[in-house]
Amino acid sequence: MNKNKKNIPPRKKGAQHKISSRIMEVLCRHLNTGCLKSLRDAQRFVQATDGVQVHVETLRRNLRQRGIKAYVQQRRPDLKPNHVQERYAFAKKHLHWTAKDWKRVMFSDESIVSRAGSFGRKYYYSNCEHKRLLPHQVHPTPQAEGGKIMIWGCITFFGPGDLCQINGTLNSEFYLEVLHDYVRPSFVWYGMHPAKSIFQQDNSRVHTAKAVRKWFDKQKFTVLKWPPNSPDLNIIEYVWAYIKQKLARNPVAPKDIKQLWKRVERIWRRLPRKYLEQLYESMPRRIEALFKSKGGPIKF
Repeated sequence: MNKNKKNIPPRKKGAQHKISSRIMEVLCRHLNTGCLKSLRDAQRFVQATDGVQVHVETLRRNLRQRGIKAYVQQRRPDLKPNHVQERYAFAKKHLHWTAKDWKRVMFSDESIVSRAGSFGRKYYYSNCEHKRLLPHQVHPTPQAEGGKIMIWGCITFFGPGDLCQINGTLNSEFYLEVLHDYVRPSFVWYGMHPAKSIFQQDNSRVHTAKAVRKWFDKQKFTVLKWPPNSPDLNIIEYVWAYIKQKLARNPVAPKDIKQLWKRVERIWRRLPRKYLEQLYESMPRRIEALFKSKGGPIKF
């Protein structure tokens, strides 16, 4: 047995790792905490710390072995310190609201829908890139993206409220017409008692104009004091996304603005009741997440 051991050649030493385990641990920690924001930053960190030059691909491979990989940054509102404070105060005030409490709220908002610009990414499959694009590799878009429309809508737990197209610029005078013609009738349609109901809107200048505030003072329903720069809390944003996704599934783009409006109206009327209920039931979780983040961005 000992004779056989003597005949076994010594094990060859593998290539030495350019980056030490200690540096990799520090590197992972800095990337997780955001102290380093890119592979280029990590590359410079290794060189400055160990005096070793490493290729970006070497870094990427080593990081993947430790479970670190790239993720797409999430789009969130650009929150200023005063925004964070007001959002945190809003979370504390509504932390104990249940889904039943949120059912009293009518959410509202405006959105812009493009005739050709809201139909998502189109993909093709190939084994390589081509110098000359083939017809199936091109997604044709009309000149100037074919126009767009601005819409206003409101939703309730019981179903979608009214939807209207905004022609021209939205000013306080036009917004007052919208409130008068669509908000009160939507409350009545779903049997929501005005004195027990709440209306939500964001803090845009049009919504907070003096004439608009005077109109609200005469109404029986309450206007929810909404925190600034908080579209991540407004569940109607998900309804706009739902509508645009539905539009994207249509293989043929609308031929004009009139047809686009008809398609939007049709999707709006057919909004699933269950979908709206789920959005309302998510509100307590959103508020809890906002409270835990102390007014910062939330994963919704």
